[in-house]
Amino acid sequence: MQNNNISGLIIGQNTIYLDKVASTNDYLRDLLSNFKPLAEGTAILAGEQFQGKGQRGSTWVSEPGKNLTTSILLKPHFLSIAQQFALSATVAIAVVNWLKCKTEQDVTVKWPNDIYVGNKKIVGILIENKLKGNKIEASIVGIGININQVNFDTATTITSLAVLTNKADYVIKDLAVELFDSIQKEYNNLFTQSWQPILDRYNESLFWRDQERSFLIAGEKKTGIIKAVGIDGQLQVLIENKLQKFNIKEISHLIS
Repeated sequence: MQNNNISGLIIGQNTIYLDKVASTNDYLRDLLSNFKPLAEGTAILAGEQFQGKGQRGSTWVSEPGKNLTTSILLKPHFLSIAQQFALSATVAIAVVNWLKCKTEQDVTVKWPNDIYVGNKKIVGILIENKLKGNKIEASIVGIGININQVNFDTATTITSLAVLTNKADYVIKDLAVELFDSIQKEYNNLFTQSWQPILDRYNESLFWRDQERSFLIAGEKKTGIIKAVGIDGQLQVLIENKLQKFNIKEISHLIS
């Protein structure tokens, strides 16, 4: 890859490989808290993650050695606190682009940043930001992708690359290099082009967009139509002819 990116940044150039870890996000955060001089783009890649975290306080369960679990250190100082969602959208689009090269099936982003193929989840993303003043000092980008795992207990809304392609011998480290490259490209775009084009492409890939669907809001089942997500990260849903905005935990997709 040509060195025409942000100050020579190459995501994954410094990759720390771990056989087993509770959480790649926690491991990377601990390294930072110990004041270790970590370069931007440093990545943690684990063979097994047994206490992975997801959105809304959920857990990410991964069969040992089967999936891609990684955390990446970014330092998006050029983003303000109000623009935090731009980074989330950037990472989501990068993963969507990478996954579209692996399957011809429909790949979308389920707000805020889970990646779905059809009606089944294949990727979970969790970004934890450290703020300084009105800027983002550092971001830990955690990504879990189902790769070679084919058994998911009784879960019917989860899939993997192996299930989609009928191939179960993907080399995780090779896929990680491809993924890092895709994130690198979109991160460069965010830096050079501003966040609006990124947000536009995020909304173009939005799960259930412009479809009448069921949601759970304040304990009640309601029907609405997703219209977009704003730079503030709020989901905009048309309910009873009124556009309403929701933060995380205020609304849930009811996927049958």
